[in-house]
Amino acid sequence: MVDLDGTASSRLLTRMVDATEEMKVTQSVGSLVAAEQLFFEGQVGGVLLIPAGFEKKVMSGQQASVSVYSDAGYFLVYKQTLTGAMQSIGTFSGGVEVRRLMAKGATPEQAVEKRDPIALNSVMLFNPAGGYNSFIIPGLIMVILQQTLLIGIGLLGGTDKERGRFRFAVPQTLTKGGVIPVVVGKAGAYFVLYTVNIVITQLWVYHWFNLPDKATLLPALALMVPFLLAVIFLGMALSTFFSRREHSILFVVFLSPIALFLSGLSWPASAIPQWLHGAAHVLPSTVMVPAWLRVRTMGAELHHVGDAFCFLTLQAMVYFVLAVGLYWWVGKGKKGRKGRKGKGGRASRVDGIIGQ
Repeated sequence: MVDLDGTASSRLLTRMVDATEEMKVTQSVGSLVAAEQLFFEGQVGGVLLIPAGFEKKVMSGQQASVSVYSDAGYFLVYKQTLTGAMQSIGTFSGGVEVRRLMAKGATPEQAVEKRDPIALNSVMLFNPAGGYNSFIIPGLIMVILQQTLLIGIGLLGGTDKERGRFRFAVPQTLTKGGVIPVVVGKAGAYFVLYTVNIVITQLWVYHWFNLPDKATLLPALALMVPFLLAVIFLGMALSTFFSRREHSILFVVFLSPIALFLSGLSWPASAIPQWLHGAAHVLPSTVMVPAWLRVRTMGAELHHVGDAFCFLTLQAMVYFVLAVGLYWWVGKGKKGRKGRKGKGGRASRVDGIIGQ
């Protein structure tokens, strides 16, 4: 707090700022230069400047100004500082106007009614707390589920290739339909394991953080099942390209901020270029996040998110076919290499050892 006025009015505003839920006055200095130094040293998160002549302007009915400085690079700190300053300054201004009306002969009740003739009762329907966590966490959870599942499946595929154990993932003899049971079986195992994460993130986390939940069971399950299957089959298809386990982590971690950005959480989807937003639909989270928010936060029914359900189902089918094709291709290539290695004799055996 930089109080260059030093009057009863400026001290009252200081106490009102300190009494807000958002802010606490930790330092009071006599110049903006000293406050700037404290800010850059990290001792304060914001600066509020009351200029000289503040009380004189208030008492004479002129408009008085108060300056607020905060670091917009930290969204939460910026929001807290601005919100607390606006609340305290607004309350202070209301009190000044009420006292001015009382000085003209109005009773306290009449002064309050004239100050606020139409009371505004603001109710946020889908974010009752008005907090950043209830806005971002429900959608962020879906992105985290997708990215961790892709990393896990990629790690398993890369580890099998790295240790020469991909024979457990692809059958030795590619008979007709031989790859499909393998893909379905592995996908079923991943799906069952990830139901534990679904319970933790969609039940316990919502309860711990008191997130808004207006969903019914049917639309929630209808979206979650094709979403998980689409992510699983996408992960299995991508895992065929990872020759080492760390490749999965590098690729998916690089992809994570892109997936979050294109989901519409950190940036409005309407402000994203149309071609980029269309390309982002390769990721299941692009469709799942807005549909899931409508179901869990806004209480939408299945027919409200029918387009998203159909798209996720189609996406799961496409990625299933892609995973089967890539598994078959990898298995066929492995079988061909084995045949060539067997015909090559000792030289082929040496080349095979060096290659491994």
